[in-house]
Amino acid sequence: MRPFEADTQALKRPALMLMMVAVIAAAVLWSSQHYKATRVAALQQSRANLSMARDNYRQAVEADSILRTSQQRYRQLRQRGFVGDEPRLLWIESLRTTGREHHLYNLQYNLHQRQPVQLTGLESAEHYQLYTSTMQLQLDLAHEVDLLRYFNDLGQRRPAVYQLRGCTVKPLFGNDAIALDKANVGANCELRWYTVKDLASAEPTEDSL
Repeated sequence: MRPFEADTQALKRPALMLMMVAVIAAAVLWSSQHYKATRVAALQQSRANLSMARDNYRQAVEADSILRTSQQRYRQLRQRGFVGDEPRLLWIESLRTTGREHHLYNLQYNLHQRQPVQLTGLESAEHYQLYTSTMQLQLDLAHEVDLLRYFNDLGQRRPAVYQLRGCTVKPLFGNDAIALDKANVGANCELRWYTVKDLASAEPTEDSL
């Protein structure tokens, strides 16, 4: 009986074809994995770009809102005389008008020269300077409650930015009885009016009125 002999020549061609199929399959698998990884990376980058665009848009909207609010607030302060030159005539007219409405018996004032104010933490302000002008105000009223009403209405009138530092109240009727048709209380108050001015256009302080 003849021993079995493999026909290597006949098996060579199928073996080569099998190897080629295996190589092609490996190449296709590698290409598909590479394509998938590339697409995943591109998708992640697109999501990151979209998230960044959303953040930038939100920040732009917030910045625009802050800017609009700041501009509106700046216009309001400018209308009230806080920004720019001191509107001293406006201050005095507001005091007198409020006094007439409350039927004050006497109103006298002494407005001093304005002085620069240095705020804590803003020692190196570059563009603006805050100023204050001190005013001594003397009022004669029928009742001390009228003093509270007077400054409440003055605040509602919003003539400018000011601070009431304090008042000293004393009776005027002496040994006489309190009367409704004359001043019974005298008040000496100190106010501080504030303004801010661009340093580029700042001028020497004005003389007191």
